[in-house]
Amino acid sequence: MLHPQTTSTPPRPGGGDDVSCAYGSNKYYALCGFGGILSCGLTHTAVVPLDLVKCRLQVDPDKFKTIGNGFRVTVREDGMRGLAKGWAPTFIGYSMQGLCKFGFYEVFKVFYGDLLGEVS
Repeated sequence: MLHPQTTSTPPRPGGGDDVSCAYGSNKYYALCGFGGILSCGLTHTAVVPLDLVKCRLQVDPDKFKTIGNGFRVTVREDGMRGLAKGWAPTFIGYSMQGLCKFGFYEVFKVFYGDLLGEVS
């Protein structure tokens, strides 16, 4: 339940000085997009080694018997760098996805919220 002093609507563009940027400003949208890049791009890139081994298990189950064995075989054959194969397209692709999801969500939230006006 909301306290009587609070409202359910977010502050509008040009809000108070106590925040790092105004809600709905270009800086606000840029920070939301940057947050999407960090949250999607970095997290998906961190999982690349596991995804690489998982795919190798599916393609060649005789050579790669378990996850642990898959890591050992990959490191033995390709070195530690072998676990990072495909990191760049993963980082770029998921960063763009995060940028669009987080950034455009906020743009459309403000745009359609303004179209509807205040709902009581």
